[in-house]
Amino acid sequence: GQSQGGGRAPSLSEALTSGFLTCTICLERLRRPKILPCLHSYCQECLRKLAGGRKELQCPECRERVALPQGGVGALRTNFFINGLLDLVRPTGEAEPTCSLCPLIGQETGWPAVSRCLDCADDMCRDCASGHRCSRLTHLHRVVAMEDYLSGEHDEEIRKRQALQCKEHPGEELRFFCTPCTVILCRECRLGAHLQHPCLPLAEAAQARRPVIVELLAGVEETVQVIRAGRASLEREAAQLQVREASIRDAVEEACSQAVQRLLAQQEEVLGQLADYGKERQKACQALCSDLEFQEQVASSTVAFAQKVLGLGREVEIVSLEQVICERLRHLQGFSWEPGPCLFHLEFREESPTGAATKGVKKETRLPCLEVNAEIPTGVPEGPQEAATKGAKKKRRKQQQQVPPAKEGFHMTTLILRGCLHAVAPVPPPKVPGTPLLTPKPLFSCSFCVKIPSDKKRPQVTGLCPFGSGELLVADNQNQNLKRFSLKGEFKGTVPVPSGVAPVSLATVGSKVAFTAGSCLYLLNGEGDLVWQKALGQGQASHAVAALGGDRMAVCVAGQLEVYNLEGRLLEKIVPEDSAERCLVFLANHKDGFVGSDWYRRSVALFTKTGQLVAECSEEQLGECQPGAVCADIMGIIYVVLQELNKVVAFSPSGKELGPFLTAENSIDQPRVVTVAREGRFAVALGDGTVHIFRIRYQGK
Repeated sequence: GQSQGGGRAPSLSEALTSGFLTCTICLERLRRPKILPCLHSYCQECLRKLAGGRKELQCPECRERVALPQGGVGALRTNFFINGLLDLVRPTGEAEPTCSLCPLIGQETGWPAVSRCLDCADDMCRDCASGHRCSRLTHLHRVVAMEDYLSGEHDEEIRKRQALQCKEHPGEELRFFCTPCTVILCRECRLGAHLQHPCLPLAEAAQARRPVIVELLAGVEETVQVIRAGRASLEREAAQLQVREASIRDAVEEACSQAVQRLLAQQEEVLGQLADYGKERQKACQALCSDLEFQEQVASSTVAFAQKVLGLGREVEIVSLEQVICERLRHLQGFSWEPGPCLFHLEFREESPTGAATKGVKKETRLPCLEVNAEIPTGVPEGPQEAATKGAKKKRRKQQQQVPPAKEGFHMTTLILRGCLHAVAPVPPPKVPGTPLLTPKPLFSCSFCVKIPSDKKRPQVTGLCPFGSGELLVADNQNQNLKRFSLKGEFKGTVPVPSGVAPVSLATVGSKVAFTAGSCLYLLNGEGDLVWQKALGQGQASHAVAALGGDRMAVCVAGQLEVYNLEGRLLEKIVPEDSAERCLVFLANHKDGFVGSDWYRRSVALFTKTGQLVAECSEEQLGECQPGAVCADIMGIIYVVLQELNKVVAFSPSGKELGPFLTAENSIDQPRVVTVAREGRFAVALGDGTVHIFRIRYQGK
C-alpha cells in the first residue's frame, strides 16, 4: 500500500528507491496501478485476481471492504501520481538507449542516444540533438545529457514538466478544473460540454484545495500520535504481562514441587504403616492356623481310634468302650468355627474438609486419601466346652446378623492416610478410550529481529525454512540476501545469492538451498555458490517452492507443480484437481503430499503427490479471509496465516478446524510467513522484521 504518514515531507529519491512503488500482493513493481478509497494502491491484474468475479473486494492491508464500480476493477480510479513516479524509474538490465528520431527520417536503426528532451521525452543522438531546438515550437525545450538524465539529476525538473493527456482528446493536455463537476479538463473539453461552467487553471485549483488537505492531515497526524502512544502502552503492558506470567509460573512450579515432596513423604509413611499392619495380621493368621491344625489332629486321632474299635474289637470290647467313645465323639461333633475374611483391601476416597469455609476464603479441594479396610478373626475356635446344639447354633447365626462383628469375635481395622495435600484444581476425570484429536498449543521461546548491520533497507521477510542443524534460513527480499539464525536468535551469517536477485520463496533440499525470484528457480550449495537456475513460466507473479524429500523440489507454475531433481532436470509435472481454477501462492510439504494457499478459490487445499485432492479448507473455515503462508508439523497438523485477522489457525491432517494457534495475545502483529523447524519449534516472521519462536505442545498426547 502507499499511504504517507505525518512528519517531514518525503523526498523524490526516497519515493523512487523505497518500496513505495512495489505492489504488496505480487511484490513486484506496480503495473497499471489502481487506488482504493483507503489510499492503498495495487496492480490492476492483482486486484482482478483478488476480486475473483465478486462485486466487492477487501484491501489486503487494512481489510476495508470496497464495492467495485459497474465496470469492475478496470473502472477503479487510476493512480496518476504513482504513474508519474513510475515514468522516472529507469529500466535496468536493458541495452543502451538509441535515438528515437533517426527511424522517423528513414534510417533503419537509431544511433546511440547521448541526449534527452525533457519536454518531448525523446532520446536523441548527437546530430538530432544539435538541431532539435531550431524551430519556433521547440526552441524553449530543455535538452540534457543522457548521462545526467539516467543519474536522476533532473528528476525534480521532469516532475514539474510532466503533463497528463486527455483520454477523450489524444494529444491534449489536462489544464483546467471544472468546479461544479469536479473533473479535470483539456482545452477541447473546456470548449465543449463545460463551456458555461466556472473553471480554474489546474495550478489555482490545486492551490485552493491544498489547505483543506493540510487541515485534515494535521488532524490525522494527531490521531496517529494517540494511536502510537496507545500501542506503546500496550507493548509495555505486554512486557509486564510476560514478567508476571514468568513469576506466577515459577510460583506454581515451586508449589507443585513442594506438593510432590510432601506426597512422596506421605507415601513412604503410609507404606510403612501398611507393612506393619500386614505383619500383625500375618501373625494372627499363623496363630489361628496352628490352633486349627491342633484341633484337626485331635479329631482325626479320635476318628481313627473309633474306627479301629468298630473294625477290630470284639463284642465285649465294643460294649465296654461304647460310653467313652460316644462322649468323645459328641464332644468333637459340637465343635463350631465360621471363618471371616482374612485379606484386607485398599480403597481411595475423597476426604472432605472439616468445618465451614470462612468468609473470603475459598474451599480447598483435597487429593484422594488412602484407606485400608480389613476383617481379621481375632478369637480362637470354639472348643467343645462352648459348643451347643444345632438349634442353638442357628440362633447364634441369626444374632450374628444383628450384632456388630466385634461382638462375635471379629473387628474392623481402618488405616487412613491423614494430612492430605491441598490441590489448586480438582483431579481431572479419566479419559475416555479412543484416539482424540491432538490440539497444538504454543509455548513462547524467544523473539529476535532479522536486521543486521549491513542492511541498507528495512527487512522484508518473504521466506522462512529450517537450515542445517538447529538453524533458520530467512529470505530478506528488500536487502536481497539469505540470513542464517539459530533458534535462539543468534546471527550465524548469510548465504550469498547472485547479484541483483531478490529471493522470495525458499526451501532447503538436503544440504542445498532452493529459492525463487521473479520467474526463475535457483539452486545454491551450502556455501552460496550457484549450482543452476531455471526459467519458469509467466503464469503468475511469484512462485512458491517446497522440498520433496532430500533430493527433489516442487515449484508452483500456472496452477501446476513442476518437480526438479538436484541436477536441474524436470522429473514430472503434478496437475492438481481443478488446476485451471487454482493459483497456489504458498506451498508446503504435508505428510505424503502438499498443502497450498489457493488465492483464486480463497481456500487451503491438501493434495497427494499425484495431485489428487484430499481435503479443502473453505473460505468460511478461514473466516472469509485470503489465506497466507502455510506449513505442517511432524504430526501432520496444518498451520495457516490469516493476516487480515492477525492470527495463525490450525487444522487437523484431514482438514478439520482445531482453532487459533497464534493470536494478538501471543504478541504477534501482521504475521507474514511461517515454518516448523527441528525439535518442534514453530517460527513466524512478522511485518516489522521480527521472528518469534514457539515450542509446540500437543494436548492429548
